[in-house]
Amino acid sequence: MIKIRTSMNLRKVFFLSASFLFLLSACRQDEEKLKPEFVNNDAYSRFTNQIGVRTQTLRSDSILADRVSTGLVGIYKDSVFGTSRAALHVQPRLSTNFLTLGQTGETLYTDSIVLSLHYDGIFGDSSIQQTLEVYRIDEQLESSENYPSNTQIAIQPSILGSKTFQPDLENELRIISPNSNGGIDTLTVQPELRIKLDNAFGDELLSKSGQSELENNTNFTAYFNGLKIMPPQSATVNNNEAAILYYALTSSATKMSLYYSAVNGNGDTTKRVVDFPINSSSVRFNTFEHDYSGSEVGNQLAQATPDSIFTFTQAMAGVESLISFPTLVEDFKDSNIVVNKAELILPAAGGSYAKFGYATSLIVASKDAGGNLQFIPDYFEGESYFGGFFDPITQSYRFNIGRYVQGLLNGSIQSDGLTLLLTGSAVKAERAVIFGPKNSSRQIRLNLYYSKTE
Repeated sequence: MIKIRTSMNLRKVFFLSASFLFLLSACRQDEEKLKPEFVNNDAYSRFTNQIGVRTQTLRSDSILADRVSTGLVGIYKDSVFGTSRAALHVQPRLSTNFLTLGQTGETLYTDSIVLSLHYDGIFGDSSIQQTLEVYRIDEQLESSENYPSNTQIAIQPSILGSKTFQPDLENELRIISPNSNGGIDTLTVQPELRIKLDNAFGDELLSKSGQSELENNTNFTAYFNGLKIMPPQSATVNNNEAAILYYALTSSATKMSLYYSAVNGNGDTTKRVVDFPINSSSVRFNTFEHDYSGSEVGNQLAQATPDSIFTFTQAMAGVESLISFPTLVEDFKDSNIVVNKAELILPAAGGSYAKFGYATSLIVASKDAGGNLQFIPDYFEGESYFGGFFDPITQSYRFNIGRYVQGLLNGSIQSDGLTLLLTGSAVKAERAVIFGPKNSSRQIRLNLYYSKTE
């Protein structure tokens, strides 16, 4: 599992790109400890872009993918990155303690039980149908536990619900729902996926009315551990088909709803609904699987030599790129230089390599001797200086890494290279293809502006 060490807890570092660049704003007091000698002044600078750059695509470690606000589920395949699968695990909760579903003398019947997932985006082709299955989790989920992206959770063998559908993120839905006055309302809701679950499960919940299982959330989540939503294990798709779907897990629209009838002793029927919300108190996490067989990434992972025409990085704990400057220290061993500016330029491959758009932003970090990711000094200058955002004009990403390069040259930083990652890796399915050192027209490069000192 990747662990990022710094002076603050960075467990959310892979969740949202904005939060990745915000979490350490309170750490600026430590900045002076991290700064090597550095002069941000282009006056009288010399320039070179001939520094050797080496790249290598590597498999990523697992990442923390719990306590997320966006759930990922689905399957996607292309010839570049192979097949990626995402599964979502959620824990519905009680909307109130001491939940009673019926009154004395009433007989309760399930009309339907529905899992609603509010859409929050998509990566892939929304025109292709896909199937999702829902299973009942069969082990206790603990809010105090960490759930990395490769977590294996026990589930009951029978399918609790499934749906084959074409994702529709544009059109509102009209649903029929009982109101608190005993009548029926027609509601218009924002785009969501609604999966019907087995009515037998609804009857099971109704049978617990007024019992200890529905007394509080501690009891309820011990009795009903949660749900796993996933593509079928046997599902296969063709290249550039299907999608990874994004769902808003803390939206009030994401929930499990039990629709039922209550029949009193006179034979009168009242329609009712009770919601089991999925919210910020719920255990919720994503898990990912990748199969690179026969893909460009798979071929590169199998190569013994690091450099290539392309280098790859992928969200969902897929692959990452290691970027190093093997000749940098040797090139300047006989010179005393001050780095005025150092720009790492990452030209992005377009066309079929960016079929569903370019990744919004990337991040570079170094690893310590134990293999733990850590921020480089330039990160602490803030996002406007550090960079990493896609520039649609130049079709590239740019990082300012002058402090890091100066540290390499004066020996205050020991590093085997920079690890290139996508921001928001736990809650996005994006990927980036970067032109490598062996590309004939556009290559990854280091623009170095420096001054010599005596």
